[in-house]
Amino acid sequence: MIYSSERIYQDSDMDNMYLDIGNLLEIEFIKDGELYLKNNNNVIKKIDIELADLDTEKKNGLKYRSFLKENRGMLFLLKDQEEYKQIDMKDMRISLDIVYINQFNTVVFVNKYVNPMMKDIEYRNFSSTIKYVLEINAGMANKWGIKEGVTKIIWMG
Repeated sequence: MIYSSERIYQDSDMDNMYLDIGNLLEIEFIKDGELYLKNNNNVIKKIDIELADLDTEKKNGLKYRSFLKENRGMLFLLKDQEEYKQIDMKDMRISLDIVYINQFNTVVFVNKYVNPMMKDIEYRNFSSTIKYVLEINAGMANKWGIKEGVTKIIWMG
């Protein structure tokens, strides 16, 4: 088992070597905190989150994982507005809902049922600054009642 702190960074010159190794990896979820999803001040769901705030953690995200338990997700802490456009599904094994959250901790867009191995993800230009991206299992946004413009997040590390 490889822990998220030991993730392999894929240098462009070494991609082919890591492709073979990547198929053998299974990276374990490490709980960094809890995230509460709220609609109109009512908690609709509490999940365990793994944070991605270092560049290598953001690059790897949930790659090389065969599963993600329903009550878990990865929260990307973004440095700038353009950083969310660097997230891709290359080397992913599971389908995801990708939730974009602005500087007011409000969900502004949910990209639902994003398929694994897609290099290009549908991107939008948002009127507000994207501060966080939350990746959860595909279908959970609907199941939990996450709503654009309504759902807010609170996370504790």
